[in-house]
This record gives sequence, C-alpha cells and structure tokens, in this order.
Amino acid sequence: MYTLVNRPLHMVWLKAAVVGSLWASIEIILGSFLHNLRIPFSGSTLAFIAVWLIVAFARVWKEPGLIWRAGLIAALMKSISPSAVILGPMIGIFTEALVMELSIRLIGRNLAGFIIGGGLAVLSALMHKAVNLLVLYGFDLVKVLDALFRFSAHTLRIDNIGLKEAFFILAAIYIAAGICAAIFGYFSGGLGLKRLKESKLGDSELQEPLIKPDLSKKSSELFAHTSVQKYATPLLFANLSAIITALFLMGSGRLIWAALFSAIYLGFCFYRYKRAVLRLKRFSFWIPFMLITLIAAMLLEGIDKGFGFSMEGLMIGIRMNLRAFVILTGFTAISTEMKNPAIKMILYNKGFAKLYQALNLSFSALPGVLAFVSEKRKQKGMRILAFPYILMAAEHLLLAFKKENARKAPVIIITGDIGQGKTTYATKLANMLREEHIPVTGFLAPGKMINNEKTGFMLLSLEDNSLTPLSSKTPNDEWQHVGSYYFNPEGLAKGKAILQPENTNAYDVLLIDEVGPLELNDFGWASGIERALGEPIIHCWIVRRSLVQKAARKWDVGTVYVYDISEDSADAIVRQLKHLTERPGS
Repeated sequence: MYTLVNRPLHMVWLKAAVVGSLWASIEIILGSFLHNLRIPFSGSTLAFIAVWLIVAFARVWKEPGLIWRAGLIAALMKSISPSAVILGPMIGIFTEALVMELSIRLIGRNLAGFIIGGGLAVLSALMHKAVNLLVLYGFDLVKVLDALFRFSAHTLRIDNIGLKEAFFILAAIYIAAGICAAIFGYFSGGLGLKRLKESKLGDSELQEPLIKPDLSKKSSELFAHTSVQKYATPLLFANLSAIITALFLMGSGRLIWAALFSAIYLGFCFYRYKRAVLRLKRFSFWIPFMLITLIAAMLLEGIDKGFGFSMEGLMIGIRMNLRAFVILTGFTAISTEMKNPAIKMILYNKGFAKLYQALNLSFSALPGVLAFVSEKRKQKGMRILAFPYILMAAEHLLLAFKKENARKAPVIIITGDIGQGKTTYATKLANMLREEHIPVTGFLAPGKMINNEKTGFMLLSLEDNSLTPLSSKTPNDEWQHVGSYYFNPEGLAKGKAILQPENTNAYDVLLIDEVGPLELNDFGWASGIERALGEPIIHCWIVRRSLVQKAARKWDVGTVYVYDISEDSADAIVRQLKHLTERPGS
C-alpha cells in the first residue's frame, strides 16, 4: 500500500486562493472592458488597482509568501478571460506579485517596503509592455517609435525632448502611480484591520455571505485527464522551434524565405488550432498591423528626406507584422499544447499539488466573486468600493474555504493489471466489510465468459445483489457503442441510480467497479462520482494499474490510499476502512 497524499492546504494557500480570486475577477472584468475598448494605459490601470488590493490584504493577512501565491493563482485564472491575449497578461500579473513579494522580503512589511514594491510593481507593467512589444515586433519597433516621436515632437515644437527622455518621464509617472497605490492600500488595509477587530464575522450586517462559492463546481481542468482535445507533446517543442526558425530568417534579411516558411507554419496552426483563426475574424485585431505598416511607410524616412513614403519603411513594416503574426499564432499553439494532461501530471507530481488545490477553490468562488465585484448594490451605496467591506466578504470566503479544505473525503484505490482479478478481489472485500458490519454500497462488474473468452460485463448491485447486463461485444444497434463493447442503457442507468446521493447516504463505503478510461474522459460513471464526492461517504474505486495517477488527480479529493491486489491483502483494506469510518464515541 502507498498513499498519494493531498494534505489539507496551509493557511497561506487558502488566503492566496481568496486574494487570487478577487484579483483575477478585477483583471477579467475590468481588463476585458479596457482591452476591448482599446483604452490607453489599461495595463497600468490594472497594475494600480492590483497594488492597492495586495498591499491592503498584506497588512491584514501577514503570512510570508501570500503575495506571490495570490499572483500566481490570479495569473492562471486570467486564462479564462475573454480577452484575446492570455500569456502576456498572465506573465505581467505574476511579475507584479513577485516584485511586491521581493520588496517586502528585503525591506520589511512596513510602509517603505510597500511604497518601493508598489512603485516597482506598477513600473513593471510599463517594462512588461515594452518587452512584450519588442518580442512581438523586434527592434524595428524602436525605429518606428523614434520616427513617430520625432514627428510628434516636431509638430508640437518640443524638439528638445528625445525618445529616451520621454521614456524616463513616463517611467517616473508609473513609479509615482505605484507609490500612490501602495499608500492607498496601506491605509485601506489599516482601516480594514481596525474594522475587522471591532466587528464579528457573524454580525447582523453580514449574516448572509457576500461571496458564495459554489463548491460543487470546481475547475479540475488544470491537471485533470481528458481526451476531448488531442495533444502531442512533441508539437510543444516543434512550435517553439518553428517560431525561432521564422525569427532567424526574418533577422537574417531573407524575407522571401521567411514569408514562405511562415506561411507554411501559419497554415499548419490554423488547421490544427482553431482558436488561432478566431482572432482573425475581428477587425480590431488588424488595426495595430495597419497602423504600424502605415507609420513605417510614411515616417521612417519621410522626416529626413522630405517626402512622405518609403519603400524601405514599408518592407520594415511588413516584416514587423509578419513577425508579430507568427509569434501571436505560435504562442496560441504553445499555450494549447501546454494543457496536455501528460504535462499537467508531471507538474502535479513535481510539487504543484497545492497550487492545483488552491486553484480549485478559487475557481469554485469565481462566479460569486465576479458577481460581487461587478454587481451594483444600491442598498449598500459606495461601501462596495471600501476595503473594509471587501475584507469582510473575503473573511466569509476564507471561512468557506477552510470548511471545504477540511471536508475532503479520502479515497481507496484497488489496482491491478487487466485480467488479474480485481473484481474477484473487490467481491471478497465487499463480503468482508459486511461481516465487519461496515455498510457498503455501489456495484461490481463481473465479466461474462463464453468458452474461456470474456464477451461482456454484468453490473452487480451491492445493495440488492441484482444483476443487470452492462456491456457486450455482440453488436446491438440499440446499445451505446464504445470501443470494442456495446453498453446497455439499462445497465448504465442502474449504475448511475446507485450513485445518486439519496441511495448512498445510509452507507459508509461506496465501491465502484471500475473507474477507467470512460470516466477519465467524463463519460461512464464520471458525473455520478462527481456528485457522490460531495457526500459523507468513503469512495473505494477499482482502477487498472496504468490509470492510478490519472484517476487520483481527476477529481479534487483528499488522501488517496492505493492497494495493489498482487501485494496487499483485503484484510489491510478492511482495517483501513474501519479506521476511516470510526466515529467519535463509537
């Protein structure tokens, strides 16, 4: 026996889930609004609000590492935003959190640490934008911006200021904005802390939680196994190599070869990654490309040579747009392949389990948080904008997360190879549980044998010992065809009925034979298992050996105990279940 331990989250992760969900909701609602309207300085506006929010919470919740964890959660949750670009804002959010965290660690959790961190965090939004544009368009962008600035300065008769000086002035404005945000957050946090000490969490004003997480609807997609989208791990590296090759050809001046290679690569991306085509249908997507081409063609040599069109400038504009087009499309492809369940599983097993659990909690609260941030509560007036009011709502959300974190049910997995006798083993276990007076329900799936050949499966109810045909290799037009088997609708309905909460609430153990490829891809018993996990019952699953890790990570569960039928006796499982089902005073 071995365990796959999902220990309860530490308080810092629970609080990071709260702050991260609030941060992400602001990014999603306000960020999408600003992005879609093409409002200037939208990134700096969001950075200003983020600094105010995290500084305010950092004064109240003082756990080390809270800020970077909240930033990581907010960045990953940003991936569901309806905005077109995902990776850029995600990197920007996490960078702001890291800068703030580093400043507090080095200078201290005081006003100076918050001010310096806030100024640098908002400045990082400008730096991130600059780096992002340089990566997207290359260093030709500097030429275009210099030409545009010189043209504007000449028109406005401010020739004594260069592009470098203008950038430093803009950077100073960003730092000043960050300092103001940190100061606002510092005093907002102090006011919120005072209000929290003076009030009680269950006072009459807040008997009804302001944010209600729907803990039955968590997002397990980050690490869950599914085959709805086809993935190929080699394509992750192939896409990266293709982007590098295209950029090398552009940088070497081989524009024709670069255009040919880029056309082939883009065609592949549009064929495989349908999402990459969606942005092409929006007119707003093409506006930056048209503006850059126009500015490059009209201004790169127009100021110095006295005429308003440059063929060289036009070619530079085309090269810049081709580069941006390849990078945008290529990173869409890379972000898609990064969702590969195999990659997610590696991340989970390499220490990202707590991040996954915190994200599950944050996603469960996201609808309620979005409603809280966007709803106009007329009866509350402007208090919805006051941090003490936000803090009280966050405390309610934290309380719900604590309860959910402590509630996660343990799962026992019985595993072995195909045909090794898992069902026979499980039958013996069920009988032993009955002998020990441990109420067990669920179902087994014994095979149907003809001439020593397995031709199908039956569904054996542990509640009434009734047998129902479940599947057969014999073709049947009225049965559901999956792989080599045809599934009986009556057998599927019987199994789903057994998993209903009203049929399991009188039992201590739920035995399911089996949790296999169908369930991992959201078919079979998947929906029933999802509902049953919300009930106070211990799950016992039959899982083939090759799928144990995937089954354990498919749903958000507690500690997983894995018993191999070739090594562990049924007695050991009975002892474990007796321990898990013990009740105080029994």
